[in-house]
Amino acid sequence: MNTKIKQTIENLNQQVLEFADSKEYMNYLKFIRKFHSRSYFNKLLIFIWRPKASYVMGYKQWIEKLNRIPVACVTCRAIAVKDCNCDERIAPIRIPQLAPMTYKKVNEETEEEESKLYFREVYVFAIEDTEPIPDLPVKPIESLTEWVNKTIEDTELEEKLIQIIIDNKFNFRYDDTGSDSLNGWTDFHNKEIVVSNDRPKAQQIKTLIHEIGHMFAHDRDSLGDMLAPQDQRECEAESIAYVVCDYFGIDTSSYSIGYLTSWTNGEEDVLKNSIKAITETSSKIINLLGGE
Repeated sequence: MNTKIKQTIENLNQQVLEFADSKEYMNYLKFIRKFHSRSYFNKLLIFIWRPKASYVMGYKQWIEKLNRIPVACVTCRAIAVKDCNCDERIAPIRIPQLAPMTYKKVNEETEEEESKLYFREVYVFAIEDTEPIPDLPVKPIESLTEWVNKTIEDTELEEKLIQIIIDNKFNFRYDDTGSDSLNGWTDFHNKEIVVSNDRPKAQQIKTLIHEIGHMFAHDRDSLGDMLAPQDQRECEAESIAYVVCDYFGIDTSSYSIGYLTSWTNGEEDVLKNSIKAITETSSKIINLLGGE
């Protein structure tokens, strides 16, 4: 079985590399390069202030780039303060970010102009706190993925996957993730796996396997390390989901290829460097599901 899994991983890696060279991915990169890249610290600030935010931009950016505007009140969704009739207006969360800035100064000793770096606090808003500007066409946010929407032949597969979670002393629930882009998560602290309750069944199955992949591969007491870099962890979990689904005849490439491309940035060795974790965890899940 390991040979088959390794071949599947190699095929997956090749598809990711080909997709990274495609026009679709180039257009996506061109789109996201219009925005400031987020540092680790700024990502942490977003997580602290709006952990379920799926996309953030500054006030003017929402207006100028996507014809959307942060609301004045998140309860009634009024765009202008004067249009809010709530007893208490609840403003959207202003998520702080540190923006690198430079200023030029002449060195008195050398009389040469020098650039100095400093950081200025700015604010961004989550897309969940915006509304389309009336009478203007809404510009979509580019996406590399499409939800998996296939017929699942094994009617007991979902039940088997949930039982694997329970057998490993994790709780499981379907719930509203509050985001179109967040399909689920694995909470090691509370030992819980959550999957979005409003996705196609095949997408939910794939997400279940993705999160079980995290549960096994990124628990330091099991096969891997939960402190590995996020891009590595996400690539491993999605590759595990792809391999397991492929074994049981479920094609998840409409989602997995774009997802992996966004995390690997088309770098050739990302998946190959994780082949041991992907192979061992995929084999473990397949065996638990009754595969040979």
